[in-house]
Amino acid sequence: MTDAHETRTGELIFEILRLHGRLIAAGDALVGSLGLTSARWQVLGTVANAQDRITMADIARSLGQSRQSVRRIVNELVDSGFVEMADNPRHQRAPHIILTPRGTETYAEATAVRIPWNRRLSTKVAPQDVDTALAVIQSIRAELR
Repeated sequence: MTDAHETRTGELIFEILRLHGRLIAAGDALVGSLGLTSARWQVLGTVANAQDRITMADIARSLGQSRQSVRRIVNELVDSGFVEMADNPRHQRAPHIILTPRGTETYAEATAVRIPWNRRLSTKVAPQDVDTALAVIQSIRAELR
């Protein structure tokens, strides 16, 4: 690897971090009226899109976050009536997190506002560039596991 390549990779990582900040702000603006923040939306979406019942540890692993931060967000979602905890027969101290009817409805509303936003952003990027960017970001994320 050349120094120039390492420098450009560092620039890419920094740009991803700056993009992350902008995505969080945009997400907060998109779903704020629904009683969500980007963090709550991420957790709600992880629960909504899980193939099976999911625990806080499962959510934390999926999002690459600490269990403590996920616990805080899940507690906020419980207090707001978006999710509830259900008994987990496999592990008494790790309840399942499930959507309430309010959570299901709110997630559907968030998806409805996200789709036109995604559509608008996607017009700015060529499909092959999306494929390349996705592969690069997934590669970096896999290396950080």
